[in-house]
Amino acid sequence: MELTLDELNKTIMEMRTKGLLSEALVLAKQGLLVAIENGNYGHGLDLYYQKILIHHAFGDTLSMVNLIDEYEGCCQKYGTAKDIMHFYLVMSLIYDLVGVHEKTVEMTKKSIEYATELKDLVMLVRCHNNLCYLEVEKGSYSEAMQAGLLAIAYNKELVKVEPELAKLQEIRINNNIADVYIWEGDFDTAQALLDSSLSSVLVHNHKREKVAALFGYGFLYEKQHKLEEAVVYYQQAIELAQSYGDKPILKKVMRMLLHVLYELDRRDEIFEVQRAYIDLTEKMSADNLLQQVMYLEFNQQKEKLEKKALYDPLTGVLNRHFIDSDLQEWIQGAQNCQLFVGIIVLDIDYFKTYNDRHGHLFGDMILQLLASGLRDFLLQQDAEIIRYGGDEFIICIRNKDGAAINRLVMDLHAYILTLALDYENERYPIKVSMGACINDQKNYDFKNQFELADRSLYRAKNDGRATYVISEL
Repeated sequence: MELTLDELNKTIMEMRTKGLLSEALVLAKQGLLVAIENGNYGHGLDLYYQKILIHHAFGDTLSMVNLIDEYEGCCQKYGTAKDIMHFYLVMSLIYDLVGVHEKTVEMTKKSIEYATELKDLVMLVRCHNNLCYLEVEKGSYSEAMQAGLLAIAYNKELVKVEPELAKLQEIRINNNIADVYIWEGDFDTAQALLDSSLSSVLVHNHKREKVAALFGYGFLYEKQHKLEEAVVYYQQAIELAQSYGDKPILKKVMRMLLHVLYELDRRDEIFEVQRAYIDLTEKMSADNLLQQVMYLEFNQQKEKLEKKALYDPLTGVLNRHFIDSDLQEWIQGAQNCQLFVGIIVLDIDYFKTYNDRHGHLFGDMILQLLASGLRDFLLQQDAEIIRYGGDEFIICIRNKDGAAINRLVMDLHAYILTLALDYENERYPIKVSMGACINDQKNYDFKNQFELADRSLYRAKNDGRATYVISEL
């Protein structure tokens, strides 16, 4: 039996949790091709995210970087708040792997902001745990412990809904908090946490997490001046990291091992490890990852400057600045080609009641669902979607057939009425009132069309809402 894309995404997540990464990667690649081919960009974004996280688990930074351009483009065009949150997490992982600490922290904190707003337990656990690790790297042990304790608290909630995933997250949290205790000299607590990580059945299917635990043991013994034991664990961590090609972790552990070998004055071993370290560094330099990431960031900043005034961050559609900056050129293009122009104005019926009863986060989710539905329905049309303000949207359509725009308005309204938000075991259908104005291939004045469409919207509201009125200019 074939899986739906939604089922496929859940299956990949389960496989990642079990450590079946190669199998999960194959499914993610296949599912992504199907999703993009069918224009199912919502699931496509989920599969991009899954695919990049699998590459991260393999330590394959180059593959992560190579996917970012197309992933970001898809996020900007079709992404919801959830997808933007995921994108920030992915960027934090990449910046960490290439050693840009400040950007790693910045991206992680942005992920946390979105996760807090969306009440996404999985992301709250992961991002606070990542922040714990980053604060340890910076030497801010009090802040690291605070972030780690928050990760633990959220993980206690996660275990109620995703018990297997919560077990994996517990290993990751233990590994990071153990580092805090080591730096603070509480070696017994650190060892108990690392013992818990390595004794977990799950860790043996997750090489990256096992490497982190072995590294933790090496660091623990080094700080206790038990250097012979430290060498053993660092070597085990290196061997395991080499088995799946995790270059960034490999480089970090080699550097720590060299420090201990110098302390022990093991000259022959120093020579071998140093040579391997130099070879690894040269290979990583040849990958040119840092330069690629910096170039990527330059392009991102350039696009942000160009699009900052045009896109609504909540819904991902155009905002009202597009009307002032680009719409006239868009309408001129229609006039040059003698196309009909349709202007649709719509808003959500009783939207204020949604916010008053369920809160603004619920209202944001309704807006995101509506925007996503509009994008899906109008994907094959020559149309621009604009969030005019609050719950009001404007849609501008060009078509060589005025009757086709008329039919499209009717079909669009019917389609929107099929949308519903599933929230806290309840289903909330979206109802909108809609006014439209279609020109006569002579009058291309947006202001006139908009005013007539707006009056049509209020006629629809006066007619009892959840309906539409179409006018002609």
